[in-house]
Amino acid sequence: MVDTRVGSLALLNSTLSDVTNTQTKLGALQAEISSGDKSQNFEGLNGSVEQFTQVTGQLDRATQYNSGNALNITKLQTADVALGKISDIADQIKTTIISANGADMASTDLPQIVNDLLTSMGSELNTTFNGAYIFGGTDGTNPPVASTAVSNNALGVPDANYYTGSQQDSTMRIDDHTVVTFPVRADDVAFQKIYAAAKQAIAAAQNGDADGLTKAQQLIQSGEDDLSALRSKEGATVDNIQSVDDRLKQLSTYWTQLTDGDSKTDIVAASTQVSSLQAVLQATFQVYARLSSLHLADYLK
Repeated sequence: MVDTRVGSLALLNSTLSDVTNTQTKLGALQAEISSGDKSQNFEGLNGSVEQFTQVTGQLDRATQYNSGNALNITKLQTADVALGKISDIADQIKTTIISANGADMASTDLPQIVNDLLTSMGSELNTTFNGAYIFGGTDGTNPPVASTAVSNNALGVPDANYYTGSQQDSTMRIDDHTVVTFPVRADDVAFQKIYAAAKQAIAAAQNGDADGLTKAQQLIQSGEDDLSALRSKEGATVDNIQSVDDRLKQLSTYWTQLTDGDSKTDIVAASTQVSSLQAVLQATFQVYARLSSLHLADYLK
């Protein structure tokens, strides 16, 4: 015959053990719900540590690239504003040349006007962003156009004598796999042509050379065409960076969802488990109360 007293004692001990385990689980779930995190350390991630750390690293890099790309786009937009102003300056030089051609060159104020406009173009080519010159290639410390008083080697022949910046393009890393070249330097052929045309126009006006003015007009028109192409190139670079940046933001959303799945508490599921465990505890306590109330007479029946 089975000793029911021993069996009841074993059941009592088992019940107490189950109560402890259930209370531990309940406490852990309540901590998850209150903090919003499944665990306060890697041990609680249940084998997802490697994925969590890898995805978190990718997310951090993407965030850094997003910040850098925002600056890159602003830098390019600053460059475009300067290019727009240079385009206006070139138009004014061309208008001045057209007005002087055929007029009494001895009395024209073209040399002063064009010199002033050339100085303004030099100022735009010395545009800075975050304290660095943006049109000087990899040299952001020194102005790429120190002076516009410099002459060309040959009158009417474009060259970069005025340019004192670096011959190496600056670059921008926009994600782990993509490096973009900053699309504009102050020695670009567009600026060379505008500069050479201005110098030729000044000399032609001073010498009463109508043919020289005509050639200067043609040269500056060519420079304006090149400048238009340069602005299109700059705009395409902005679009490229924006496209990569948008993709990084989409990936960041996906990676955030992955890390949340590994580390964040599913409030609905956790609350359901809490209700279930509370019901188990309530039933367990009822069993415990029933066992605790038994007397010797109950075992002798």
